[in-house]
Amino acid sequence: MDEHIAFVIKIVRKNNRLTQAELAEELGVTSGHIGSLEQGRAKPSYDIMRGITEKFGIDANLFFGRTQKDAKSVYENVVQLTENLLSEVRDQLGAFDQSVKDLSSEDAE
Repeated sequence: MDEHIAFVIKIVRKNNRLTQAELAEELGVTSGHIGSLEQGRAKPSYDIMRGITEKFGIDANLFFGRTQKDAKSVYENVVQLTENLLSEVRDQLGAFDQSVKDLSSEDAE
């Protein structure tokens, strides 16, 4: 399968803070099937792709990018989704770092 489609499915799921099981429930499939889609071992059906585009409000071109204009749009969408995830990770690491500092200062007292 096209690795790009697998990547898009995973990024959309993570950007919406869903587990594979939660996405599977939303789409009416098993979590194992979502794992196979994200790893590129299975191809998504029309119903799955339609479900993802409708439930998460994304343009179907995000999956395909067949024209230069669409390819640019796909790239920009993937970059935005990735930046959102990185921001979330940075926030979580910052909160973790602050917790460690708080614990360290409590131990020093």
